[in-house]
Amino acid sequence: MPFKVPSGRKVVLAGNPVIEELTVEGALVKPSRLVKKGTLATQVVGVDAPTDKPSGWVGWDNEGAHPEASPATRDTAYTAAKKAPIIYGPGTILVAKLASGQNVTKDTPLIPAANGEVQAAATETTVATAGSSHVTVALAGSFPAGGMIVALAKENKDASAGALDVIVESLI
Repeated sequence: MPFKVPSGRKVVLAGNPVIEELTVEGALVKPSRLVKKGTLATQVVGVDAPTDKPSGWVGWDNEGAHPEASPATRDTAYTAAKKAPIIYGPGTILVAKLASGQNVTKDTPLIPAANGEVQAAATETTVATAGSSHVTVALAGSFPAGGMIVALAKENKDASAGALDVIVESLI
């Protein structure tokens, strides 16, 4: 049976994630969006680029948001300095936000995008020029240059006209 975006105030649909309550720093922390460590280890800020290193997904009421801090909608940010439930754990099925202009099919690898949203991962390619005899490649570090894969799409979704909720399987 396919998963569906819930009508209620929840992000997690299936799985057994770790849920940690952390302090919001900044204005991009919204339910179903990716976050990364803030200034302190107890703070989170919204992910805003593919090369950011996300630490989890923002939860909502069903994941333990305090009623006084809980945003009214999935597109409303938590207030800075308030606590928000942060979800992580591979295999968790949850609602994420697919960035505007994206069109994905089931099992498409997803990477971070602006505003804590996700986008399709690009396939890396290497081209060898005919007749070349020597190629030097210098790589440093272990973090993927195009951004880490954070989830797999669990449904086909066309967000060509604007960002949409999408069901994903978290890999973080």
